[in-house]
Amino acid sequence: MTDTPSSSINSSKPAETTPSDEKLGNYNTFTQDSNKKTLNVHVENVYRIFRQGELEVVALKNINLKVYSGEIVVIMGPSGSGKTTLLNCIAGLDRPSAGHIHLRGFDIVNMTDDAIQKVLQNEIGIVFQFFNLIPSLTAAGNISLPMVIAEKDQEYKEKRVQELIDLVDLHDRKHHRPFTLSGGEKQRVAIAMAFANDPTVILADEPTGNIDSVTSEKVIKLFQEFIEKNPSKSIIIVTHDPSLRKIADRTLIIKDGQIFRELGKYEDGLPEYDMDNAKKGLPFEKPMLHDAVKNQLRDKPYQKNYPTISEITNCPYCDSLHINFGLDKRKGQFQIHNGYFITRAVLYCEDCHKFHFQTVKLESLDELKED
Repeated sequence: MTDTPSSSINSSKPAETTPSDEKLGNYNTFTQDSNKKTLNVHVENVYRIFRQGELEVVALKNINLKVYSGEIVVIMGPSGSGKTTLLNCIAGLDRPSAGHIHLRGFDIVNMTDDAIQKVLQNEIGIVFQFFNLIPSLTAAGNISLPMVIAEKDQEYKEKRVQELIDLVDLHDRKHHRPFTLSGGEKQRVAIAMAFANDPTVILADEPTGNIDSVTSEKVIKLFQEFIEKNPSKSIIIVTHDPSLRKIADRTLIIKDGQIFRELGKYEDGLPEYDMDNAKKGLPFEKPMLHDAVKNQLRDKPYQKNYPTISEITNCPYCDSLHINFGLDKRKGQFQIHNGYFITRAVLYCEDCHKFHFQTVKLESLDELKED
């Protein structure tokens, strides 16, 4: 038997509300904490249980999460850990089996489907993993679609579409249909769609998962600039890409449907394994590296031969083979060393959930000349 709040799950469904039922006073109370921070997303004791006959799978178990204005929160974890399920519950695409989810004060768990739709139109923008573009519409037509659904007037739609086309740099692709666009261009259209109705919260599911590294860097920059220009808003990103750790104010590691670990903002010059202790004021303790990879991953200024990404096969902490790599895009200025381009890469282990930053070499100058 699983440890679940059976009384909450099996009890009768609470009375559903609509946005018109929400009182302004309650709305303000819900969206501010004791420190007067604006609380855009509040997930309380959320469970999501899937049942088929006698089979029961607990996809989310007692999730608690607060996301404040101006924050970028990244959620990572192995496949099947519950990341996308949590995102779907916050987006109103799925309902939790127990618990509450407040978006700007509205408890969407207790709302009717129509009421949820109204709230989501104004409060949530979603960047789907596989773009979800309408094939028969142009890039501009897809971008305008959320505004059509929200019944915005024609003048507003035309002005807003042009603003978003400029924002995502798709001037020459405005009238092209999805089948003529590259993966990166499709993703930028999808991001513009998410921004269309000026939502409070952006939810992104693997936004860099199906695009090349150059476009990935552009996407990350779009998210950074969005928060810089809109400090009252928030972004939640589900990803396997450890590079996104660099732009996160917080990173949550989910394992087996639970928040396993929370990391604060990455600080340049402070190794990842020291961050938790630094926050608590404890002495730094460097974990033991496995002997087989200790020398391989040593990253010192005088090192002559940096490894390539393909040469790094194991986690330096637990020796696991289940590792993901990405280029450290905020430190993405390439340098030349001994005839090779070198840059920083970030490693994330799906078993011990630790990060490691490492200088690696890319193509040689001779190889580029041959091309």
